[in-house]
Amino acid sequence: MFTRAVRLLTIRGVDVRLDLSLIVLAALVVWTFAIRFAAEHGLVVAVVMGLAGMVLFLASILAHEVAHALEALHRGIEVESITLLIFGGVTQMHAHSSRPRDEFVIAAVGPFVSLLAGAVFGLAGTVAGDLLPLYGAPAEQLLRLLAALNVLLAVFNLVPGAPLDGGRVLRAGLWAVLGDRARAVRMSARVGQALGLALAGYGLWVALTSPATIAALWVLAIGGFLFWAAGQEHRTSRLDELYRSTTVRAVLELGREHPATTFPLLPPEDLDVDGPTGVVGGTTTSTSRLPTVDLDDDLHTLVDAFQGDHGSVLLTDGGQPVGVVEERYVARAIALLRRGATPTSRTPTTPGGTR
Repeated sequence: MFTRAVRLLTIRGVDVRLDLSLIVLAALVVWTFAIRFAAEHGLVVAVVMGLAGMVLFLASILAHEVAHALEALHRGIEVESITLLIFGGVTQMHAHSSRPRDEFVIAAVGPFVSLLAGAVFGLAGTVAGDLLPLYGAPAEQLLRLLAALNVLLAVFNLVPGAPLDGGRVLRAGLWAVLGDRARAVRMSARVGQALGLALAGYGLWVALTSPATIAALWVLAIGGFLFWAAGQEHRTSRLDELYRSTTVRAVLELGREHPATTFPLLPPEDLDVDGPTGVVGGTTTSTSRLPTVDLDDDLHTLVDAFQGDHGSVLLTDGGQPVGVVEERYVARAIALLRRGATPTSRTPTTPGGTR
């Protein structure tokens, strides 16, 4: 998703990445802090305060996202990465929660950590004067501002609209009440789109009616991002429904009507599941180590099987191996499904014949 992100470090096996757009956020924080403190402390001290504030603020955003990731891992959900970018941070997971309670806790832990960070910064600000006699006043002001920003970050994230944490809390509640996660996702996404439009409209209005142009444009940009991200969640929910309502066998059927999506399979007679190897995509592969998916499993199961380092999956029919499929060919079929293609036949296929 974030092609311009560079890996910074790894926490519990989760990559922490920095998107290049983060440079804009870092510069904006330094500039804002420096302008705020320059009149009282001079430009040099103000810039130092701005740099220190930027580092601590980004660290608090990272702590917020790490909390999401660690809670997800604790609840058995694989986390791909944490990415810091211009609008804050994003924690990408391979799967969603299986229960509303898990969804709620994973979402709520981020704002909780932001509130905790606000409390820590506020407490540090009260003792800064005693611990740093020469720089007590600047340190106290900086820490108090960071405390306020973290509290503001927590409150904003709890606004009930996807993709904010509050939207996920709302989604968990709707899921628990309705018993339908997909419907809850769509409803919270629509609320998020409404929130994004409202913020963008407010930012545009302020930009046209007042001199606070930079702040207004920032609000406009955040609103636009929220509208886009909520729309992505809505589309992802629709795709997830498609995955869960389509079997692997049905996708194989698409090969009869749309040859470009045919799965080239290693025929059953070339397979030995007990350990010997077969040739998959020109590479010798031990079929005993491949993930296994049955033809009657849903497409979501097949997609999940490719997670990690697996580029191939062994397909079975009633426990009997029928072929090995590569991820790139599955991607072609999925692209066709997303464009509206549906199999017209449910007659069992002979996968080895689609090679």
